[in-house]
Amino acid sequence: MIRDAQTDDAVEIAALLKPYVDKKILLHRSLEEIRENAPQTVVFVEAGRILGSSSLVFFSPTLCEIRALVITEAAQGRGIGKDLVLAAEAKALRQQSARPIRFFALTYTPQFFERCGYERTTKDKFPEKIYEVCNFCLRKDDCHEIAVQKQVE
Repeated sequence: MIRDAQTDDAVEIAALLKPYVDKKILLHRSLEEIRENAPQTVVFVEAGRILGSSSLVFFSPTLCEIRALVITEAAQGRGIGKDLVLAAEAKALRQQSARPIRFFALTYTPQFFERCGYERTTKDKFPEKIYEVCNFCLRKDDCHEIAVQKQVE
C-alpha cells in the first residue's frame, strides 16, 4: 500500500535511507529534515513496515524533483519503485494547479526512470537545483548522477 508519509515515519524512513547514504548514493538527511518533508513524501508499506519512499521538492510551481527514491533491497524488483514515482507525481499534480509540470531526478539508474516515462537530459536544464542545492553539495565537483525529466500536462 502506498500512502502519504507522516512525521512519525521519520525514523523508519531514515533507516531506509541509511544504506544508500553509506554507499554514497544519497546525501544524508537529518531526522528533522525528513520530518519537515513528510508532507511531500510517499511511502510503500507492507505488513506494517515501510519498504520504500520517495519525496518531492518543488523548485517552482511547474518544476518538481523526485528525490530520495529508495526501496529496501529485499523488496526490489516488484515494481514498488515505479509505483512510488507515479504516486509522487500524482501527489504533485494534486498540490499544484499550474501545468505542465516538469518532473526531474538526478540518478545513478536512468534506465529505471526511463521505464517510468522519463528521458535523459542534462543537469544544466535545472539551474534552480544547481543554484539551491548542487552548489553546496560536497560532491559538486565529482558528481556522476544523470539527469532525467518528464513533462506532465
